[in-house]
Amino acid sequence: MSGPAVRAGSFLRNELPLVAALVSVVSWGAGPLVVRGITASTPTLMLTRLALSVPVMAAIALATGGRVDRSVVRATALPAVFFFGSMALSFESIRHTSIANQTLIGSLSTVVVMAVAPRMLGERVVPLQVLLAAVGFTGTAAVVFGAGDGGGASLLGDAFALGGMALWGAYVISAKRARTAGRNGWAFLAGNFGWSVVYGVPWAVLGGFDLGQLGAVDWVLVLTMVVAQGVAAHGLHAWSLRHLDATVSSLLTLGCPVLSAIGAYAIYGERLTAVQVAGAAVVLASLAGVAVVARRTRPSPLVAPAVP
Repeated sequence: MSGPAVRAGSFLRNELPLVAALVSVVSWGAGPLVVRGITASTPTLMLTRLALSVPVMAAIALATGGRVDRSVVRATALPAVFFFGSMALSFESIRHTSIANQTLIGSLSTVVVMAVAPRMLGERVVPLQVLLAAVGFTGTAAVVFGAGDGGGASLLGDAFALGGMALWGAYVISAKRARTAGRNGWAFLAGNFGWSVVYGVPWAVLGGFDLGQLGAVDWVLVLTMVVAQGVAAHGLHAWSLRHLDATVSSLLTLGCPVLSAIGAYAIYGERLTAVQVAGAAVVLASLAGVAVVARRTRPSPLVAPAVP
């Protein structure tokens, strides 16, 4: 094999999956900023976004050689329980606490994945990854507790974020175990979002679903979420996880809180203390280390889940 071909193959195996995962992290980091700008109720926002995403993902699945068949429907029923619960609690937490706290608490799902992945997924967690995780969590704690009494934080919102974090960790594990090696990732996403719509209907009815709550600006933001946080971020992450361990993917999401906190400061005027800024720098440093370790470590033999 020629030199350029070898370099291209190395890029596809190593650098490109990391780039795809990091792009999805940037998109998810912007997600809470979009949610904060929408005035509609959480049930209205969630169900609308999910319902609009399903046909788009199903169409992409068909275009890429997949389809939403019975096996996909069966495989996504349980993961969607965790996915929907995590999304509902996370969206609600954004209404009650600071964006910095919500995203940083959510990033702690890495603990769940790192604790369970070796036994349930057959992944190998090297000592350096554990060290980087500890450094990243130290920075995370600095951003959360460094907010003090300002920044719009509240215990209720933090509790919602904590519940969403636990369910997201369960979702990562169940999704990876449910997906078979040859299943189309977009079909898996369509099935997962479809089940989430089903699970969300009773909650939306009881919570006061009303499309009339969505104004012109709200619709633009909802469509932005469908394309950026839904199709693009989930799609890129789904592809990258074929080449990255779930533990590495989870560690990379430590960058989401930093991006969200900076955006909240710039757009919504949420205060950032010196301690929080220092903590954010620590998280970014650990994130860079995770990327380096991931590039040098071969992924586990198991196929990763279709969604993060």
